[in-house]
Amino acid sequence: MRRTWIGLAFVLGLVAACGGSATTGSLQDGGTPASGTQSATTLAAAGASGTTGSPMGGAPSGPIACSLLTAEEAAIALGDPVSPGVTPVAGQNTCVFSGPVLKLNSVQIAVITPEEFTPTQQSVPSSFTVTPVTGIGDAAYYKKLFLPNTGGESLMELSVKKGEITFTITVLDHAKADAYLMAAEKTLALAAAGRI
Repeated sequence: MRRTWIGLAFVLGLVAACGGSATTGSLQDGGTPASGTQSATTLAAAGASGTTGSPMGGAPSGPIACSLLTAEEAAIALGDPVSPGVTPVAGQNTCVFSGPVLKLNSVQIAVITPEEFTPTQQSVPSSFTVTPVTGIGDAAYYKKLFLPNTGGESLMELSVKKGEITFTITVLDHAKADAYLMAAEKTLALAAAGRI
């Protein structure tokens, strides 16, 4: 959750500093990309190799977050252009694809520690809810966080475990319903899990 807040803080700072675009797209019914799947050649050209390592050049800690998704995939999930993925905080294995400046939307992927993956935690009313999901990796769950002092706004996050690797995906767009965000996060998680 700390990485989510760090990512959100970064997005707000990025919004104040710059904008940009890479690609745009839309989701079909069921949350799959309208443009279909990408070839291995396209993924390699986009830098989505799934290689392992540390963003700071230290000991390998799993795949580098920015290698697990492409800007095109993030743009399709948001339905808006996005900037290339960036690591908002040095030393954190997180990647943020920011949408248009005035919309304050983004896609974030973070490689997390196994201890942060907690699919059996109990929901806490007015704080967060946990919903298991099948068909992604070895285990996965959605966590809906109710943001304090926002008039009822929430943040949806999908956590996935595949083998020894755990990661979270967050599609941030307050204009879209939870069902859309969940479908977009699932599509992105399937793409990322396929690169692990």
